[in-house]
Amino acid sequence: MFSSKLVKNILIKPLYNHFTAGESIKTLQNKIIELNTQKLYPIADYIKEFSKNDQDIKKSFHEYLNLANVKELDYIAIKLSTFNFDYNLINTLICYFLATNKKILIDAEEVLYQDKINDMTNSYIEKYNKNNIHIYKTYQMYRKDGMKTLENDLNNFTNVGIKLVRGAYLKADSPSGLLFKTKKETDMSYISGVDLIFDKLNNSKTIKSFICTHNSYNIKQMIKRYNKELHKDKIYHASLYGFIKEDTQKIIQSEIKTYKYLPYGNIEDAVPYLTRRIYENPKILRYCL
Repeated sequence: MFSSKLVKNILIKPLYNHFTAGESIKTLQNKIIELNTQKLYPIADYIKEFSKNDQDIKKSFHEYLNLANVKELDYIAIKLSTFNFDYNLINTLICYFLATNKKILIDAEEVLYQDKINDMTNSYIEKYNKNNIHIYKTYQMYRKDGMKTLENDLNNFTNVGIKLVRGAYLKADSPSGLLFKTKKETDMSYISGVDLIFDKLNNSKTIKSFICTHNSYNIKQMIKRYNKELHKDKIYHASLYGFIKEDTQKIIQSEIKTYKYLPYGNIEDAVPYLTRRIYENPKILRYCL
């Protein structure tokens, strides 16, 4: 039986070093500078999830307050579970973000919590997206209801901020029966979501969207549909730090503004994030060698 220290040093630490921005805001800032030299832009993501107690929540809250003051950073991702779904506390944080000219991407999470997350996110959208897009909602296209949710929001909200993903909680969510059974079905759902976004944009709908994918085919289709005049500052690409180096360069060359998710925080808190990455793509274990 491997000791926890051995697992940390042999498995977790190499992945952590390769796929995160380090343990502190200072290391995050250094990584942002590095990205800027490559014509890449950051989305900061504090890696702590599922706070266990009030002390955890308080620590995360203050971390985000500090994060809001980081320069050269326009977008911050948050998980509502980090704050135990405390509506008023999250609302206070959002107000602070807006006061410091930050925009918020609210992440999707496991099926168990997603209905609550959708309801809270919709409430924040109605409150803060009246005149501009400050709040972005995540749409998981591996869910059978992903397309319906996207269509409803495009029809019902005046200003729609979209983060389009396949979904990152396959292991936890599969038993729910709410996901497509095959990869092909998920791929088709994702393609339909991208097509819908572009179609709505061409019809002058007020939309801004992050197309979040590591899939080369989706990236090619996105680049093919992108029109520099019509879609500038409306369509962005985002991927996880440490992934798709070659495709990222192709996206930059297409002049689509290109973002990297920069998770940072204590290495112990990174385990859920890194576990999902391993489950999605076991090939990343080569970085442990």
